Amino acid sequence: MRRSLAVLTAVLAPALIVPAPPAAAAPDPGPRRLSGPSPFAGCAPGSLDPHLAKGAVEPVLAAHPSDPRRIAAVWPQDHQRGAVVAVTRDGGRHWTRSVVPGLTRCSGGRYDHVDDPMATFTRDGGLVVTGGVFMDDDSASAALAVRSDDGGRTWTRPAVVAEETDPLQGGLLAGRAVPDPRRPNVLYIAGPRFPAEERTRNEGWISRSTDGGRTWSPPRTTVTADEGTMVTGHRLTVLNDGSLLDLHTHVRFGGGPGLSEYTVQSVRSTDGGATWSAPRKVGDFGTRIAIQDPESGEHVSHTTSILSDVAIDRRTGRLYAAWQDARFSGGAADGVALTSSADGGRTWSDPVKANRTPATVPAPNQQTFTVSLAVGRGGTVAVSYSDFRHNDAGEPLLTDRWLARCRPASPAASCADAAAKWSETRLTKASFDMRRAPRIPDANSPRGYFLGEQMGLIATGGGFTSAWSVPDAPGRAAAYAVTTG
Repeated sequence: MRRSLAVLTAVLAPALIVPAPPAAAAPDPGPRRLSGPSPFAGCAPGSLDPHLAKGAVEPVLAAHPSDPRRIAAVWPQDHQRGAVVAVTRDGGRHWTRSVVPGLTRCSGGRYDHVDDPMATFTRDGGLVVTGGVFMDDDSASAALAVRSDDGGRTWTRPAVVAEETDPLQGGLLAGRAVPDPRRPNVLYIAGPRFPAEERTRNEGWISRSTDGGRTWSPPRTTVTADEGTMVTGHRLTVLNDGSLLDLHTHVRFGGGPGLSEYTVQSVRSTDGGATWSAPRKVGDFGTRIAIQDPESGEHVSHTTSILSDVAIDRRTGRLYAAWQDARFSGGAADGVALTSSADGGRTWSDPVKANRTPATVPAPNQQTFTVSLAVGRGGTVAVSYSDFRHNDAGEPLLTDRWLARCRPASPAASCADAAAKWSETRLTKASFDMRRAPRIPDANSPRGYFLGEQMGLIATGGGFTSAWSVPDAPGRAAAYAVTTG
C-alpha cells in the first residue's frame, strides 16, 4: 500500500534458511522475535530506499487449516527489498526464517521491491505467499504468487497473477490468497489497479487459481470507481455458500485529504468472480485521517486510517468488519468501529466501539490505529490495535499493542451488539518508543513514523496469534509474534 496510496496525497533462487534463536519453554513465553539480521545486506540499494522503511514491518500471519500449531508469518524487509517468511510447528515457541525467492532482484527476481506480502495455507498444507512487486522507476508492477510444500525450504517459480508493464496505465497491488472452504484447490486474490494520474478513477480486480496457487486466471474487474473517486484496501472473503465478498474503501475526493469522504463498501459474486453486484454500503469512516504524535504532531502510520478488515464466523456465517473511527469520542480520537452482517453482507449493523482504550486518558493518547480482526473458536471475535494510553510528556512516545476479545452469548448473538462483553490483553510486555520507528519523508504516503499499514492476527486453536512490528534501533523495525489463549 505504501506506493499505491500516494494517489491519496497529490530461474528460482534457493531459499535461505536461518533458524531463529531458540527460546526455553515457559508457561507464558511472551512475544517471540520473528525477524533477524538482514538477508539482503549484500544487495545493491535502490533509488527508493530512502522512502521505504528499514527493517521488518507489517508482519502478517496464516495458520494451517488442520494443525493450529503450524503458523507462518511473512513481512517485507529492508526497504522492501524482499519478503521473509517465518514458520513454526510448535505454536510459536520456535520459528525458522527463509527468504521468499524470485519476487525481487534481491531474491533472484526482476522487480526492485515487494509490497504487502501475504501468506495462506491451502487445504493440503501448501504455503502460498503472494505480493505486489514494482520497479523503482514505476515502469512495471505485478502481483506474484509462490508456493512451498515443505514449510518454506523450497519454492515454486513465481506465478504471475496480474501484471502491468505500461507505466501510462498505472500500477496494481495484490491481496491475500483466500481459499474456498468447499473446493480444496481453489484460491482467489483480489486487489486494486491504480491510474497513472492522481485522483482519477480506478478499479478492483480478482484472479482465481484451481490448482492450489500454482497458476492463475487472467484478472477480472470486481468494481469500478466513478470519476473523482477511488477504491482501495480490498479484503476478500469466501462465504460458506461459496459466494465471494470484496470489502473495500471507497474514496470520494474533496479539496484535500481532510475534505474527502471515505466509505466502507462491498461487492458480491455468486459465480466464482465472473460477475459482481453493485456496491453496497457497509458504513462510513468517521476517522480523523491523521494519527499524530501527541506532542510533536508528527504523523504516525497515517494511511491505516482508511483501511478496514473483515472476518467470518464459520459456525454461523456471520460476517464482521472493523475500521478506525472517531465517532465514539465525539471526533476527538480514532477508536475501532465494529459492525456485523447476518445475511452475507447485504445489510450491516450500526457500528459499536471494540477497542478498550480508556476514555480517561487525554484524547491525543486515546488514538487507536492499525486495526486487525479475526474470528476464532466458538465465534470469539478478536480485534488488535495500537494506542498511546501509556504515553506521558517524556521524550519517548510510549506505544503498545493490544488484543480485545468478545465471545457472543449465543450463536444467534453478535459481538457487534451494544451489550456485548469484551476483555483486553496487553500484547507488548513493555511500551515501545514510536519515535524510534522508521520515518518516511513528508513528501510520501505513508509519511511520518511507520511500522506498517497492517499487522497480523489469526485464530489458532482456542486462542489467537498476533504479530506486529516495533523499533529495535533508531529508524529500524523488528517483527514479533505471540499466541494468547
